[in-house]
Amino acid sequence: MFKRIRPSVVVVRTEVSGNLGLSSSASGFIAHRKDWVVTNYHAVTEAIYDAKAHNLTVHAANELKKTARVIAVDVLNDLAVLQLDSPIDAPLLELRESLPAKGENGFSVGKPGSFDYSIVNGSFNGMHDEQSSPLIVFSGAINSGMSGGPTLDTSGRVVGVNVATSTRHQLIGLVIPSSAVSALIKQTAQQSVPDNAQLRADISRQFAKFGRQQLHRLDSGLNNVRRLGPFNVRADLANEHVCATERQANTKWRYSMVKQTCESASGLYVMDEQQAGRIISGSFLLQGPGLNDLQMANLVERRLYSLSGVSKVPDDSTPWQCNEQRVQVPWGLTVQLHACRRALTKLPNLNEYRFRYTPLVTGPNALVVAMGLDGFDDATAKAILRKSMSSLAFDANFEKAKP
Repeated sequence: MFKRIRPSVVVVRTEVSGNLGLSSSASGFIAHRKDWVVTNYHAVTEAIYDAKAHNLTVHAANELKKTARVIAVDVLNDLAVLQLDSPIDAPLLELRESLPAKGENGFSVGKPGSFDYSIVNGSFNGMHDEQSSPLIVFSGAINSGMSGGPTLDTSGRVVGVNVATSTRHQLIGLVIPSSAVSALIKQTAQQSVPDNAQLRADISRQFAKFGRQQLHRLDSGLNNVRRLGPFNVRADLANEHVCATERQANTKWRYSMVKQTCESASGLYVMDEQQAGRIISGSFLLQGPGLNDLQMANLVERRLYSLSGVSKVPDDSTPWQCNEQRVQVPWGLTVQLHACRRALTKLPNLNEYRFRYTPLVTGPNALVVAMGLDGFDDATAKAILRKSMSSLAFDANFEKAKP
């Protein structure tokens, strides 16, 4: 098996321009055309977002080094198609469309780090339902560097693409099904070859679509609205992610705080330390029965300031643009809203957002809500904010109803 498959498996390298060394290394394989290589999207991001500073090369079995460029990406399934400057003289690997049965034997091929090409024996163990797309569970040692390589059935057909391995469990690998590869290849074959700007624009559209899916998932949580003292607040952002709550007391300032933190399921990988389609929300109930209205207002102001989250400006983003306004929300409440946005320069029409709002009420209870959204378009971000604020309600008789 290895002897037959080996010529069709390659190493995909991202090298720093000017012969300054290797930036990353992964595996890949030839499919559909002998000048096309299938690999992982996460393995070639530097060549997409910082093309001037990085060269993408493919190294075949005969040690030939070929120049490559990314011509198609499926960010949802972590796939990319590369086009080489000349074909590789090796067999095209056949894609198997059907999913493997649980317990069926298979093999994973790739080049783990500085070690030689490896073939790993294992078995298929059903599907893992990731939020973005389902993955095949493979009980074989898929090691670093083997990402992008093929996982095969006993006939040598590609069942899927190596993508990850569990850091918590032994011999649990994750594989992208071949059906996703087939769909991307079909789409790529039907379109003209994009330049880097067109490729980024397409990637942005994919991330924006995922952001809209995240918006629709907001209503899938078991507890969409939770009670914090006299307030109703938006809660679980996804069915599989329950909000975490903790209580803190500050004796110096004579108040207590209940903090509720809610997260959406993890977003899609953009590049190192950046995701798209990720939502984090924090609701802070401030209780100061011994404080007057002015002291509570100062307390709220300090909490708002501490939650701004807009000081750091990475190289790939524009400066933050912020504004403040009062808005009316359902149930007759007026909310003070602080909204900040900055564009992601590497992804057209996508932005990061930081929202903070507090209902303008008096008394010993106050609420501050903070939301962080990464990699969304304007329309989706505004819809998420509206959905959060529409859950807000206040019980003016809360203190009177206490025993």
